[in-house]
Amino acid sequence: MMELIYGFIFIMIAVFLSIKEDIGLEREILYAAFLALVQLIMLGYVLIYVFNYGGMLITYVMILVMILTATYIVYSKVCKKIGNKRNLFLYISLTLLTVTLFTLIVFKLSSLIPYQPRYIIPLMGMVIGNSMNTLHLALDKIIDHIRSNREILWGYLALGASEFQALKPFMKVAITSAIIPKMNMTKSVGIIFIPGTMTGMLLSGADPLYAAKIQVVIMWMILGTALLASLILCYLSYRELIRI
Repeated sequence: MMELIYGFIFIMIAVFLSIKEDIGLEREILYAAFLALVQLIMLGYVLIYVFNYGGMLITYVMILVMILTATYIVYSKVCKKIGNKRNLFLYISLTLLTVTLFTLIVFKLSSLIPYQPRYIIPLMGMVIGNSMNTLHLALDKIIDHIRSNREILWGYLALGASEFQALKPFMKVAITSAIIPKMNMTKSVGIIFIPGTMTGMLLSGADPLYAAKIQVVIMWMILGTALLASLILCYLSYRELIRI
């Protein structure tokens, strides 16, 4: 309990500065902090049960819930810009499901990590969470790019390009923009910051070299699946996007 009390000091500082500088984010900060507390405590209780009594079936159910939740988050944000497009919800969920299954197969075949709930659940959370952020950035960018350069898009179509060919330059710009944060994170890892997984392993007493190897695999996993997810979604949804 004392850990939470001391940790809340950081939130109080942020709230104080927001009020003092008239930034107006104090309510959002408190809400985000409260939401994180409730969600993580609930997750802790769920994981205790899953790790001690649950099997892989419950693990897969949790992963499916993560995928659907991530899909809803991305879809709800995109809908504010382009309105409801039901097919897009399906395409986002299929994209996240594909990259998740691909990652699970790699882990299963390679034995990089023990194929157990305590390892699979957090790693799939990383894959889904990072892919979710990348998809949101890519969709946001391609929507803005299409709307601000619609004449160019029409020009490609007028010259005989297919819908996919006309949209491909816009996809390239959007994917590049969305993947840059992951690229920068991968480039700076170990020099500017120590990532969470490696930090946790070091704090638990793991061998630093082993922790570094695991972290490298995770960084490669995040970068690769983020790019894969962006490409899959663009290939699936280009007919929806070209008509926004």
